[in-house]
Amino acid sequence: MWPKTLLMAESLASKLRGRILIDVESHGEAWYVNPSNLQRYYLGRPADAFSIMRQLGLGISNKDFDSFAGTAPRRLSGKILIKTEDLGKAYYINPLDLKLHYLGRPADAFALMRKFGLGISVNNLAQLPIYGGSSQVVSTQMERNIADLINQERTSRGLQALKWNEDIAAVARQHSADQARQDADLINQNKLCSYPFIHHEGIDFGIYQSERLNNKGVYYFSASAENIALIPRISGSQYTGNVAPIDCQSQLNQLNSSFQTRVKSTDDELQKIQMVTEEINKRKELVNLSPSINIINTYYNTSAEIEKQAVTGWMNSPGHRQNILTPDYDEAGIGIAEVEGYYIITQVFIKKAACGYQGGACCTKPNYLPYCYIPLGCSTNVCQ
Repeated sequence: MWPKTLLMAESLASKLRGRILIDVESHGEAWYVNPSNLQRYYLGRPADAFSIMRQLGLGISNKDFDSFAGTAPRRLSGKILIKTEDLGKAYYINPLDLKLHYLGRPADAFALMRKFGLGISVNNLAQLPIYGGSSQVVSTQMERNIADLINQERTSRGLQALKWNEDIAAVARQHSADQARQDADLINQNKLCSYPFIHHEGIDFGIYQSERLNNKGVYYFSASAENIALIPRISGSQYTGNVAPIDCQSQLNQLNSSFQTRVKSTDDELQKIQMVTEEINKRKELVNLSPSINIINTYYNTSAEIEKQAVTGWMNSPGHRQNILTPDYDEAGIGIAEVEGYYIITQVFIKKAACGYQGGACCTKPNYLPYCYIPLGCSTNVCQ
């Protein structure tokens, strides 16, 4: 299961440089193909689209701007111009007619997306490289869709729906993005087998989800949990190469099982982190040793199929299922990152605390002194 060749991606990206693309087979997600690097940028909500398009702008003087008389030269096709001498006003140059369109507010950017957006299939969109190299945090719409599917599982069993928490989602996105960066060297489209790796143990900003929440300023919980899924966007592929058949999935399952056994054998945090690092290095070597192949055709899952696979996989796993159906959890967030044709999906759950978190009121109990959750202390009735 591998992406198409880079040569095909560059060819399509060149044809679509500067265009705004709408994923017509998924949820209407919008992307902008930056003419400067031919990478696609997820536009998201109106405010996100407005911010991204302005960030990618090219500075221009009033004199040069006025010389265009409303129509830009072909060399600027698809670019965004920023009038540096006029309050930083931004304009998008439509590649179809080279006309300039003012980006005054987030609503203007959203209207422009819908007016000039070009429909594109999942297969063609997947050929375009995503900004950020081999890994990138992706669609917030997919995150919300998965959250809705999770809540359907809960409410169908009489449980309260989980409230979406954007602070928690940011922590989940960071963990997914960190793992995507680690996985970039574990996936190679020109090799028969790749060995992607997901794990709960964080290396960069907290080994456990509770620590990662704290490190991002989230203290208002008395319990937390985390689910992670690795879902391929590629459903299958055809390749050529004089190689003997290998059961890559069986090898990957054995690697995952062996790692889980080892990491659960110790409570030492430094040892756990060392195990993660060693596992990444081992899988890099296995990818290098895997036979080379030449991809000739690739087939892709839709976003809806990926969302369903993630939730179905969690519900079929006892530990993940327990997290989803724990009545005490009342808030959650989901974060997704993509790396070389795979989605890493993290969901973090919390039980919201009424007191005892940093900056909140001290918890009280009859005949006991006021207290806060460790390691916070109570001072002047405030946890700090």
